[in-house]
Amino acid sequence: MRENRGLAAAIAVTSLVFLVTLPFAIPTTIWIVLFVYAIVKAAGSAPEQADPFAIVLAIVVVVTFFTLAIGVAVSLLGRAMTPKRRKRRS
Repeated sequence: MRENRGLAAAIAVTSLVFLVTLPFAIPTTIWIVLFVYAIVKAAGSAPEQADPFAIVLAIVVVVTFFTLAIGVAVSLLGRAMTPKRRKRRS
């Protein structure tokens, strides 16, 4: 069982780094998305107000992206830990 110790440590470090950076990455990404939305909204139709549905949808998409990213990263790293099936000798 010791053959996967290094890979398990890599998964733990990757997860820890990702979870530590999330409080900085999510608000920064939301700010960038809303900033771009504001520029596009001002350039296109200035008198109209921002659509609240679009703002909430942008926040949901950003949070969902980061949640799926950590799930995919752990899944891909964890796939290497599962032992390969060996052919049975008859």
